Amino acid sequence: MRPSRIYTLFFVFGLTTAAWSQTTNYQVYALFVVNIAKYSSWPNLNGELQVTVYGKSKVYDELLKQNGKNLNGHTLKVTQANEITDIGESHVIYLADGKSSALDDIIKATQGKSVMIICEREGLYKRGAGFSFIVTENSTLRYDINNTELEKRLIKVSKSLTALANSMI
Repeated sequence: MRPSRIYTLFFVFGLTTAAWSQTTNYQVYALFVVNIAKYSSWPNLNGELQVTVYGKSKVYDELLKQNGKNLNGHTLKVTQANEITDIGESHVIYLADGKSSALDDIIKATQGKSVMIICEREGLYKRGAGFSFIVTENSTLRYDINNTELEKRLIKVSKSLTALANSMI
């Protein structure tokens, strides 16, 4: 990885120290999702990198601002789904907090596929998601990684991402 990319990665993740008063900063969540995707690789990924937001979340609106962006030679395509049958050929599924109970169904529906599941709700990496977000005591947004699940799905994440993780299994 080029040094400029590493500095960019640390800068973007450094943005998470913004205060979290009464509202959630969905722009930061979206930046994390884009950078997690940017510093990960999927087998046989050609053309588009599809990110699907499952459920209603303001992260979808923020991700739409990144729609069409070039990530390592792949065009970012952002969609939203409210039913598992609408997930399509997603590479990343962002599970909105309000749909967290659907995690087991999503895991079953994507079994054997190279699909990264990123959860808005804390702790879901222990139940099979690849990533789940956590807001620390000092209001910093971080993430936990389930590297075992990602490896099963043949998804590789950069060592820079694992170095910045709050915790990892």
